[in-house]
Amino acid sequence: MEGFEKVTSRQNQNLAYVRRVRDGKEPGLLFIEGSRLAAEAFRSGIVIKMCVAGEKFAGSAAADEVLTKLQGLDIPRFAVSDQILASLADTKNPQGIILVAERPTGGLDAIAEACSREPTPLFVFLDRVNDPSNLGAVMRTAEAAGAAGLIVSDGSADAFSPKAVRASMGSAFRLKTWEKARLVDAVEWAKGNGMLVLAADAGGDTAYTEIDLTRPAMLIFGSEAHGLGPETRDLADIVLRIPLMNGVESLNLAVSAGIVLFEAARQRG
Repeated sequence: MEGFEKVTSRQNQNLAYVRRVRDGKEPGLLFIEGSRLAAEAFRSGIVIKMCVAGEKFAGSAAADEVLTKLQGLDIPRFAVSDQILASLADTKNPQGIILVAERPTGGLDAIAEACSREPTPLFVFLDRVNDPSNLGAVMRTAEAAGAAGLIVSDGSADAFSPKAVRASMGSAFRLKTWEKARLVDAVEWAKGNGMLVLAADAGGDTAYTEIDLTRPAMLIFGSEAHGLGPETRDLADIVLRIPLMNGVESLNLAVSAGIVLFEAARQRG
């Protein structure tokens, strides 16, 4: 491929760098795998730092789009065999290309800025969610439903790990995210900005359809493994429930978040 330096050694220092990014050992960087996610990264405007592609990566419309975008960037580009690419990938069946990029700007400042742009902001708080695929799926759902941002508690999975990024299908590149937040700090910030604090729990007092979701709000969801702790229930203004039938005890986290978020979207028109 034109403009790509061929690398034949697995021990190459640039490939070792890519592995460190994949394993979360290079703070501030993202590991992006596959042509679809690469295309989403370009569309989202995040800063690309490096590219590694399999020697046969070309031919499909998605691949051609990514390669065209890469031509306009002055970054290191490496071509490797499919075997070496497999040693770098986070998936069992790599899709031919890996990008290293800067993580989007996050933290409380990013969340606050997103809040200031919305007349009736809606945020999601994830409490001790340690499954990165679930976390990424909630990111995708939150963006699709029009949420202004995501707050992730201390003790949760990395919202920008390769698995979470894949599950987000590109939403991780765009949705403002505050990681490692303490619940009490997030609740204080939300209430200080006039938000209703809602917590979802199977034992909640109020059905989600009975709540006015047109006002500014922060929705708290716990992990499937731990649910909500007593502190969370105490801090929330309302503990809501999703009524379930036929003895079903609970729903998948992303499904629960989707139900409530899209009810909010429906109410908001």
